[in-house]
Amino acid sequence: MSQEMDDLQYALRHYWRQYRGRIVVVVVVLLFLWAGGSMFYKVDADSRGVVLRLGEYSQTTTSGLHFKLPWPIDKAYTVPVAKVQSLEFGYQTVAAGRRTQYAPSGEGDNTMARMLTADLNLAHVEWAVLYRIGDPKDYLFKVGGERGSDPPTNARELISDVSEAVMRRIVGDVSVDSVITIGREQIAADAKIEMQKMLNGFESGIRIVTVKLQSATPPDPVKDAFDAVNRSKQVKERVVNEAKGERNKRIPAARGLRDRAIAEAEGYALRIKQEAEGQVNAFLSKLTEYEKAAEITKVRLYLEAMEVILDQVDEKIVIDESVKGMLPLLHVGMGDTEMTQPGGVSRGRKGGVR
Repeated sequence: MSQEMDDLQYALRHYWRQYRGRIVVVVVVLLFLWAGGSMFYKVDADSRGVVLRLGEYSQTTTSGLHFKLPWPIDKAYTVPVAKVQSLEFGYQTVAAGRRTQYAPSGEGDNTMARMLTADLNLAHVEWAVLYRIGDPKDYLFKVGGERGSDPPTNARELISDVSEAVMRRIVGDVSVDSVITIGREQIAADAKIEMQKMLNGFESGIRIVTVKLQSATPPDPVKDAFDAVNRSKQVKERVVNEAKGERNKRIPAARGLRDRAIAEAEGYALRIKQEAEGQVNAFLSKLTEYEKAAEITKVRLYLEAMEVILDQVDEKIVIDESVKGMLPLLHVGMGDTEMTQPGGVSRGRKGGVR
């Protein structure tokens, strides 16, 4: 064994003396290539580069090919600032596509999604947070996004903790009806604002793109009872809407009848008023003529009045005591057969007097 080691050492010293120059040249070339390769780095179009010099932040670079000092002087990190990343709470997506597939809900998902509302009811809330990196420097060195820092400084765990805290507080301030029905959009908008405010306070360099409420339902043990209550509310709303529709149909009809009756009454009042005014004006005209010629007007009015009266009498008898014989024929209208009696009496039917 000792002899073999001596032979190996002899061979190495022999080859070193014989090829020492070539070995040095090869090592120098390899060192040069390695150093040259570490002096250039590439940043993709959707990323930013962060350069450290001797462990201290030096600069942030844009996309493209850049030069830096060789390792270990400079070290470059690339951060995908344009990529929108997501975190899901209460559910897990297995495969996204036209028909998204979700993993079966586990106990951890149910625990995270179960929240207490302001009216002391339970709601099962599933949501997703979409975010991107806004400041690569803060993201790397104040949160530890790509460097794999231990919790809780890790970026995804920070977003998870902040998101859960904010969502539980907002849901705890509203009723279960608001969470499940009408208040979903407002809850998501408020959650986005509050999450961003907290992340800015941590100087995380993270920008929240949007918060989506994937699902908000009652927990499974009370879901049937909640659905029954919702059905009752829907029946109530339907009955109320039908009553309002009937009211809206009858009230205009009643108003139309009222307006028509008022219009007819006003028209009748106007007609009576105009007729009365016409009669007054006619009387005043007659009075004026009467004052001009009282006797003539009196006779004319008498004759006109008698003409109207006699026209309404079926049988007329005229007696003139001054006539001793036959009553002279006086045509006062078209009558039927007539008969003259002694004593100056002439009988006739309606339409004439003899």
